[in-house]
Amino acid sequence: MAEKQIDFEFVVNSISEGVFTVDTEFNITTFNRAAEYITGYSREEALGQKCFHLFKSSHCCGENCLMHKVVYTGEKGYSTDVVIVAKNGEFVPVEISVMPLFNSSGSIIGGLEILADQRKLQHMREELHGRYSFQNIIGKDHKMQEVYEMIEAVAPYRSSVLIVGESGTGKELVARAIHYLSDRRYKPFIKVNSATLTSNLLESELFGHEKGAFTGAHATHQGRFELADKGTIFLDEVGEIPVDLQAKLLRVLQDGEFERVGGKKTLKTDVRVIAATNRDLPEEIKKGTFRRDLFYRLNVFPIRLPPLRERRNDIPLLLDHFIGKFNAFFQKAKKGVSRDALNFLLQYDYPGNVRELENAIEYAFIKGRGEYIVLKDLPPNMITGNTVNTGLTRLEDWEKHQIQVVLNRCEGNKQKAAQLLGITRKTLYNKMQKYNL
Repeated sequence: MAEKQIDFEFVVNSISEGVFTVDTEFNITTFNRAAEYITGYSREEALGQKCFHLFKSSHCCGENCLMHKVVYTGEKGYSTDVVIVAKNGEFVPVEISVMPLFNSSGSIIGGLEILADQRKLQHMREELHGRYSFQNIIGKDHKMQEVYEMIEAVAPYRSSVLIVGESGTGKELVARAIHYLSDRRYKPFIKVNSATLTSNLLESELFGHEKGAFTGAHATHQGRFELADKGTIFLDEVGEIPVDLQAKLLRVLQDGEFERVGGKKTLKTDVRVIAATNRDLPEEIKKGTFRRDLFYRLNVFPIRLPPLRERRNDIPLLLDHFIGKFNAFFQKAKKGVSRDALNFLLQYDYPGNVRELENAIEYAFIKGRGEYIVLKDLPPNMITGNTVNTGLTRLEDWEKHQIQVVLNRCEGNKQKAAQLLGITRKTLYNKMQKYNL
């Protein structure tokens, strides 16, 4: 018996991964050298300790404890997202595998756990992520790299910046990056969404008002330009500002001067203006809804953000980012997306851009139960497309329309289209022949 014990100790100490065993009371009975290295505890310190007291793992105790399942049910387990607390207080990411230990009569006498140190791998991932992220903006595509360069170039100066891009492309993230890379970083960053307020309310919000200036003005109110003094003001949806207010905005840009609503005193402010819009402002100038002189004041340094469909190679990177974010938020352990879901997400056009992708992953976290996000976990409106305005009422007409939409999305690749539609390629061919597609 002693020889067998010595042989077992020799074997576990020869393994590069950490190995320890527990009895049915979760007392540690074996602790190899690699486990000592990973945790910082010596074998002598570990033996006899409760494993959950020693490691304080993110999976210890409760329904998430794999060792608990092993000891009480004999169920083997594996997890890639475990964090243990080392002796020095360091959080150590590990992969774990657990399995039951049986006696000669087949009864469970404890459990064995293998710890694989993930610190080097995590460091490599962080380095890779660092190369492809910039001030909370994610993207490795050359178009995004150009955006990063433009942000760094303009940040040190006071010049006005106009960020142009579709909704959901991250215009506010770019504005914040410019501010926090500038020498104004310790001063206020004030955001105004021009599309959410009426003309009168927007004027008061921008420039403030004096007590009694209008019904309900019971006290003097500082506007956003006052609050942003020495800092940055971000005018989101600047194309929505009414023409009568644009002249006052132009004056602030030119002279740094304004009056509160109902006031006569001219106030001065030192503010950097960053504006953003999803409108075609040159076209709005032609329509007479946007002042040409204001456009040129804002458009000193334009930055265009590409829609997500123009940088599809960033989708896997964004998926990894959002899965990590929602794993932490929902306290789950999603490992990624299935092949069919990934194929769909790589082909989808994203009218809502990065925001739509983020919302879709959040939806999948709430709906899905498995370790991987599968196609059926994604929002139904993404899968079926917007059929509200198609005008199709007959089932066959709708099916023909949907097949054509998916074929277009897959650029004619029938194998991918069949996968997205959830049918065989033969069935797809038959339906294409039926509908003369």
